Amino acid sequence: MKKNRDDKVLSFFLREMQEQLGAQLKQVILFGSRARGDFAFDSDYDCLAIVDEPVSNVKDTIDEIAGDLLFEYNAVLSVFPVSEEAYRQRVYNPLFMNIRREGIELLNG
Repeated sequence: MKKNRDDKVLSFFLREMQEQLGAQLKQVILFGSRARGDFAFDSDYDCLAIVDEPVSNVKDTIDEIAGDLLFEYNAVLSVFPVSEEAYRQRVYNPLFMNIRREGIELLNG
Protein backbone atom coordinates (compact mmCIF):
# COMPACT_ATOMS: atom_id res chain seq x y z
CA MET A 1 0.00 0.00 0.00
CA LYS A 2 2.77 2.45 0.83
CA LYS A 3 4.55 1.68 -2.45
CA ASN A 4 1.39 2.35 -4.44
CA ARG A 5 0.88 5.70 -2.68
CA ASP A 6 4.52 6.64 -3.24
CA ASP A 7 4.19 5.86 -6.93
CA LYS A 8 1.12 8.09 -7.26
CA VAL A 9 2.62 10.97 -5.29
CA LEU A 10 5.96 10.90 -7.10
CA SER A 11 4.35 10.44 -10.53
CA PHE A 12 2.10 13.44 -9.92
CA PHE A 13 5.06 15.49 -8.70
CA LEU A 14 7.33 14.63 -11.64
CA ARG A 15 4.59 15.17 -14.22
CA GLU A 16 3.74 18.61 -12.80
CA MET A 17 7.40 19.59 -12.51
CA GLN A 18 8.08 18.63 -16.12
CA GLU A 19 4.94 20.34 -17.43
CA GLN A 20 5.46 23.57 -15.53
CA LEU A 21 9.26 23.90 -15.58
CA GLY A 22 10.02 22.26 -18.92
CA ALA A 23 13.65 22.51 -19.98
CA GLN A 24 14.55 24.40 -16.79
CA LEU A 25 14.27 21.13 -14.86
CA LYS A 26 17.45 19.08 -15.19
CA GLN A 27 17.31 16.43 -12.47
CA VAL A 28 15.20 15.32 -9.49
CA ILE A 29 16.60 13.22 -6.65
CA LEU A 30 14.58 11.70 -3.81
CA PHE A 31 16.49 11.56 -0.53
CA GLY A 32 15.89 11.11 3.18
CA SER A 33 13.71 8.47 4.79
CA ARG A 34 11.67 7.81 1.63
CA ALA A 35 14.85 7.01 -0.31
CA ARG A 36 16.28 4.89 2.50
CA GLY A 37 13.02 3.01 3.03
CA ASP A 38 12.81 3.75 6.77
CA PHE A 39 9.84 6.13 6.55
CA ALA A 40 6.50 6.25 8.33
CA PHE A 41 3.26 6.58 6.37
CA ASP A 42 3.09 10.31 7.15
CA SER A 43 6.78 11.05 6.45
CA ASP A 44 7.44 13.86 4.01
CA TYR A 45 9.05 13.45 0.60
CA ASP A 46 12.44 15.16 0.40
CA CYS A 47 13.53 16.00 -3.13
CA LEU A 48 16.40 17.92 -4.65
CA ALA A 49 15.47 19.65 -7.91
CA ILE A 50 18.41 20.67 -10.07
CA VAL A 51 17.32 23.54 -12.29
CA ASP A 52 18.69 26.24 -14.56
CA GLU A 53 19.65 29.48 -12.92
CA PRO A 54 18.25 31.64 -11.50
CA VAL A 55 16.79 29.28 -8.94
CA SER A 56 14.51 32.01 -7.56
CA ASN A 57 12.47 31.88 -10.79
CA VAL A 58 11.16 28.38 -10.02
CA LYS A 59 10.52 28.56 -6.27
CA ASP A 60 6.91 29.78 -6.53
CA THR A 61 6.08 27.11 -9.10
CA ILE A 62 7.56 24.38 -6.91
CA ASP A 63 5.63 25.67 -3.89
CA GLU A 64 2.38 25.53 -5.89
CA ILE A 65 3.07 21.93 -6.93
CA ALA A 66 3.83 20.99 -3.33
CA GLY A 67 0.55 22.62 -2.27
CA ASP A 68 -1.36 20.66 -4.89
CA LEU A 69 0.21 17.43 -3.60
CA LEU A 70 -0.82 18.24 -0.06
CA PHE A 71 -4.40 18.86 -1.19
CA GLU A 72 -4.63 15.90 -3.60
CA TYR A 73 -2.76 13.20 -1.64
CA ASN A 74 -2.32 14.63 1.87
CA ALA A 75 1.42 14.28 1.23
CA VAL A 76 4.02 16.79 2.38
CA LEU A 77 6.74 17.48 -0.16
CA SER A 78 9.94 19.34 0.71
CA VAL A 79 11.71 20.38 -2.48
CA PHE A 80 15.11 22.03 -2.45
CA PRO A 81 15.84 23.73 -5.79
CA VAL A 82 19.50 24.20 -6.64
CA SER A 83 21.41 25.12 -9.78
CA GLU A 84 23.60 22.59 -11.58
CA GLU A 85 26.63 24.74 -10.80
CA ALA A 86 25.88 24.93 -7.08
CA TYR A 87 25.30 21.17 -6.87
CA ARG A 88 28.63 20.46 -8.59
CA GLN A 89 30.56 22.96 -6.48
CA ARG A 90 29.26 21.87 -3.08
CA VAL A 91 31.11 18.56 -3.03
CA TYR A 92 31.76 18.68 0.72
CA ASN A 93 28.40 20.08 1.80
CA PRO A 94 26.97 17.51 4.28
CA LEU A 95 23.47 17.65 2.79
CA PHE A 96 24.70 17.15 -0.76
CA MET A 97 27.11 14.41 0.34
CA ASN A 98 24.16 12.58 1.87
CA ILE A 99 22.04 13.06 -1.26
CA ARG A 100 24.83 11.72 -3.47
CA ARG A 101 25.30 8.71 -1.20
CA GLU A 102 21.71 7.58 -0.65
CA GLY A 103 19.53 9.54 -3.05
CA ILE A 104 17.39 7.93 -5.73
CA GLU A 105 17.38 9.66 -9.09
CA LEU A 106 13.79 10.15 -10.24
CA LEU A 107 14.51 12.23 -13.33
CA ASN A 108 17.59 13.06 -15.36
CA GLY A 109 16.96 15.01 -18.45
